[in-house]
Amino acid sequence: MTEKQKVGNVTPEQKDQIQALFERKNSLKELFMIVKPENVDLYERVVADMAETQKKFDQWWSDMAAEYHWEGRESGNWEINFETCEIFLTVRS
Repeated sequence: MTEKQKVGNVTPEQKDQIQALFERKNSLKELFMIVKPENVDLYERVVADMAETQKKFDQWWSDMAAEYHWEGRESGNWEINFETCEIFLTVRS
């Protein structure tokens, strides 16, 4: 069962920041699936970029949660609706 509740909003500029990181993560995941480990230089660059992008992605969520005081749960995660800038807490039980 999944419970989803609105916990806040972000500004359009803040939404644009996380959307860019989200899209970069997805692009890197796609690239990661086609890059062969034998191509060491490219593979290592993709892995490093993915790690850096994930770090920025996680930091954005931490920063926004601290700024807006969003409710959180250990078994939950926040999601954003890119069209409305709304933030939701999703808890799976």
